[in-house]
Amino acid sequence: MNLRQALVIDCSAAIPWFLEDEANPWSEALLDSLPQWDLHVPGLWHLEFASALLTAQRSKRIAVQDVKGLLARASRLPLATDGRIVPLVEIAELADTHGITTYDAAYLELAIRLNCPLATQDKGLAEAAAEIGLLYCVS
Repeated sequence: MNLRQALVIDCSAAIPWFLEDEANPWSEALLDSLPQWDLHVPGLWHLEFASALLTAQRSKRIAVQDVKGLLARASRLPLATDGRIVPLVEIAELADTHGITTYDAAYLELAIRLNCPLATQDKGLAEAAAEIGLLYCVS
């Protein structure tokens, strides 16, 4: 029997596990709690994650040779990638309603559809998730 609960994570929740200069008590507590969660992400997560690492590399926060290894480590995260293409009108309305980007709305839409918490360090997305009672809080 699976007693684990679903949790949507955005890139801001996961990137501190890979970039030492972004690690913080919240991200470490989330990492420690991973065994209790089934992690879910929209397809967009993979693009955002790779982009964050390339940005860190270009700004000399990590070495060029480290990027591939970090991407390989990230590819081993137990993520369930959602394949639904959210209709443009639906995602735009959700973004507009909550004053967030359509990218952030993709995470919010998934959390709403799965009726599960959303883990994020993005202020606007966190406010939107809190408004609807789906914000992940470190316990």
